[in-house]
Amino acid sequence: MATTTCQCEEKIAPAMKIAAVRMKAPYKECGKGFGQIGKAFWSQICGPPMLLCYDTQYQEIADYEVCMPIKKGEARGGVEVRDLPGGRCVSLLHHGPYEELCRSYDQARAFANEKGYRLTIPSREVYLKGPGMIFKGNPKNYVTEIQLIVEG
Repeated sequence: MATTTCQCEEKIAPAMKIAAVRMKAPYKECGKGFGQIGKAFWSQICGPPMLLCYDTQYQEIADYEVCMPIKKGEARGGVEVRDLPGGRCVSLLHHGPYEELCRSYDQARAFANEKGYRLTIPSREVYLKGPGMIFKGNPKNYVTEIQLIVEG
């Protein structure tokens, strides 16, 4: 079972230039998009990988974008390059397997509702510690920051 060692907090999600691939697929297929970005922009990546989630609830076939912050670059190889705006958000650190992210999302949404915040899409998942390129690692040790962007 996932645990969250940090409570929800309010913060500013930074603006950044990203390389992105939009997908409508099961979440477990996101690695294909990350591989595509890595091939095209390996030397320009300057931060942890992220997922931008366009669904408001969990879906088997999800609408999401895999992306990575980059220093510079132009679209190529089926990878879009654009500026991702920053903004105020509710943030929560999820410790554990990706399959258990729903509980942490529920906790972050409940916090936002208590504060009377209106959330916008996409939400962000920032993968601070996860599987490596070669070794999967232990999913119990994964750390994902959930960022729910607040309207206004």
